[in-house]
Amino acid sequence: MKTQTTMMRFLLCTAAATICGEATSADIYRSEEPDGTVRFASEKLDASYQLYLRDDSPSRSPGAPKRNASSLSKGLKKDSPAAFIEELSSRYGVDPVLVKAIIDVESNGSSTAVSTKGASGPMQLMPATAAMYGVTNLADPAQNIDAGIRHLKRLLALYGGNVALALAAYNAGEGAVARHAARIPPYRETMLYVPAVLARMQATRNQSTR
Repeated sequence: MKTQTTMMRFLLCTAAATICGEATSADIYRSEEPDGTVRFASEKLDASYQLYLRDDSPSRSPGAPKRNASSLSKGLKKDSPAAFIEELSSRYGVDPVLVKAIIDVESNGSSTAVSTKGASGPMQLMPATAAMYGVTNLADPAQNIDAGIRHLKRLLALYGGNVALALAAYNAGEGAVARHAARIPPYRETMLYVPAVLARMQATRNQSTR
């Protein structure tokens, strides 16, 4: 992700830890100022704040089992990583081939991977992003993958199912995509990242048809 954007989000969310820490129990609103400053709040403070993350997690749905770290971890230990990814992808309505491709490109499946920018785990989540999805331990692969898939689902919805733009936002941030007229930002990392994930997806599909 772009250093300036991601670090700004991290600092803002750290300053508002109570807001980010309660992301799984309340809606989150987002405001972006003309200079690119991003702010989050647990309520619509003024007209500039738009709904960013709705509290529609399974733990908030009537009759649905509460999501927690221990249950996620047990699911990962019980099943193979691939089966766990398949199950979560199916639950959230996200293509598992896409999820697996992101994990391969981001970390090669390592739960201990940490980037120079602070992204961690199989899906290389930044601390601020992870906090928004209620992650308590970025090094826990179950929590990391669960939050990563939910984040990806939101990005896909945000860009109308456009996988390339969702991937660009996953890597560089939504602000970067917005500043470049809803196009893939011309950052070297992002321009290499998007085709790398798409190529990995295609390779997986090609193998499955043999």
